[in-house]
Amino acid sequence: MPKKTILPTSNEISEPPIDELRENISTMQDGLAQVMKNKSGKKSFISSFKKIGSRSKEIQHELAEVYTDTDGEIPDMTKLEHSEMPLWQKLLYWATAFFAVVFFASLIGFLVFSNLSGDSFTNDRVIFKIDPPLSVVSGQESVYTIIITNNEKVNLYDLNIDLKYPDDFQYVSSTPEASGEKKNAWSMGVLRVGETVKIELTAKIVASLGSVHNLSGILSFKPENINSEFQQKVSLDLGVNVSVISLNVSGPDKLLSNQNGEYVVTLRNVGLETLENIEVVADYPQGFVFSSSSLQAKSGSNGTWEINDLATSTEGSTSTDKKITISGNFSGISESGNQEIRFKVNLKKSSDWILQAEQSAITNVVKDQLKLTLVINGSGEDQPVGFGELLIYTASFKNTGHEDLKNIELTAHLDSDILDWDSLKDSALGKKSGNSLIWTGKQVSQLLSLRPGEEGSISWQIRVRDYDSLRGEDIGKLSVESYLEAKTTAAGNESSVSGKTITNSVNSDLSLEAGARYYNEDNIALGAGPIKPQVGQASSYNVSLKLGNNIHDISNIEVSATLPAGVSWDNKEDHDTGDVVYNSKTRKLSWTISRLSKRADGAYLNFNISITPKESDSGRVLVLIPEVRLSGKDIETGADISKTVKAITTAFDDPILGKVSGIVE
Repeated sequence: MPKKTILPTSNEISEPPIDELRENISTMQDGLAQVMKNKSGKKSFISSFKKIGSRSKEIQHELAEVYTDTDGEIPDMTKLEHSEMPLWQKLLYWATAFFAVVFFASLIGFLVFSNLSGDSFTNDRVIFKIDPPLSVVSGQESVYTIIITNNEKVNLYDLNIDLKYPDDFQYVSSTPEASGEKKNAWSMGVLRVGETVKIELTAKIVASLGSVHNLSGILSFKPENINSEFQQKVSLDLGVNVSVISLNVSGPDKLLSNQNGEYVVTLRNVGLETLENIEVVADYPQGFVFSSSSLQAKSGSNGTWEINDLATSTEGSTSTDKKITISGNFSGISESGNQEIRFKVNLKKSSDWILQAEQSAITNVVKDQLKLTLVINGSGEDQPVGFGELLIYTASFKNTGHEDLKNIELTAHLDSDILDWDSLKDSALGKKSGNSLIWTGKQVSQLLSLRPGEEGSISWQIRVRDYDSLRGEDIGKLSVESYLEAKTTAAGNESSVSGKTITNSVNSDLSLEAGARYYNEDNIALGAGPIKPQVGQASSYNVSLKLGNNIHDISNIEVSATLPAGVSWDNKEDHDTGDVVYNSKTRKLSWTISRLSKRADGAYLNFNISITPKESDSGRVLVLIPEVRLSGKDIETGADISKTVKAITTAFDDPILGKVSGIVE
């Protein structure tokens, strides 16, 4: 008889281990998340899975004890009445199955991905950079190296480089050649694994010193087997710290405040191209007194000079250098100390001036306790003089310190070969030594001891020699350079001070000869009518004007004369240069010459005028021309020259007749 299987009642059957199942599912989820996060989670997940498997075996064993009889046999379950499974059990079983499938799929995908990740594309191993030159020189061509390296595990395709140039960046050339309107793009078909490509870009920046310019670029490409486009970016700042214009400034290290010093500014173009539109600007300290410069300063300024072009220099050559020598003193400073003159070189770009170089000269200036002032013909500045002109000197001295000055020796240096020392008049009776005059306390008592604030002066005069007296002499320079020098003792210490140098350049000796005549040197009559003027009869006389010149060229020459009433223009003239115009309304004669060379033999104008004496003119000499005026400009000295010839009358020296009385008969 078969054994009867006794099934546990519903009250005896314990509830399924739901909490344990939930815990197992949660464990699988956590393990899966750990696996997805990193490879190190793989082992811990597998270990957890093994634990879950072990626990499942324990559950099966416990269920076997429930569903077997006492002999350990499983009863015939087909003869049992089946009851409907609760809904919560179905959902639980389905959820368990679903998560198990997801888990195993994720595990397989993770393992496959982990095996392939060693050969995947990351974009971190693509190198894109630009190597700039060591120094960015304004105006100089420099090489920028663009480097692209593929350290990825796959080839890169369709590579495009696009650079963004700063405003002052000028493309010159590149290898390989760039494309695009701005010459800023390059393309490559493929960059293989481990391969490096370089692009040599030659360009130049013309910009102000200290300016910073950003150069940036984008590299775009497609990795092998990936359809998406990737990018690498680069950006670098280019600082301009030097220029192709080399600037050198030299000046005195030490100077007395009233002593003139020279500062030499030298410009050199070390670039490959000629530069145009350059200006040099001097920034003087307060108290500096500008005296002169070798290059004429810009109009309205004594501290700005314009240079039209600066040619490129060759190595070791200075022939293309531009030099400016500036002279001045620091007589306006209030105390001793270092004084800085800063020079800047600017280059014109469009409508702006950009800084290309700057340098300073520092001079230790000693404030003089003894102030010296020299005035020549009423001026303390350079001015031209003429041959035979009288030079009137006044030397002033003043103690500007706080201590007495003892035993002053004052010297006036008159450096010149054209002074007439025989014409010297010095009321103070200074001692002559060479081309100098020396005064001490023996001649001027104030020089024995000059109290603070006390001042004095010495005057003398001397004449410039006539041009004729210099003929045949070897004259070094036709000018007079004058300055004061003093030696003194203050508080037991000896010191010396020099004053400003004044240069009086001699003007060209432009001359005018004017006179009337009847015959010329060849005994040809140039006049008409009575030689001696007679009442009621017209007499025509020839007036001769002759210009002479030497030393310098003269420009803007005009010789003019106005005819008085009763004198008529005969409309008969002859001249060798220039233009002659007679205005019948104003009765003015004008002879103009644009330029008369110092090498020219001179110039002449001959013309005829006539006069008819009246009864009231009997017994008198008549005036033909009241005066003749001459004006011009010395091109070398820049001085205006003016001279006047006194009246031309009917009394004259004739080449053939000799002296003509010119008295009306």
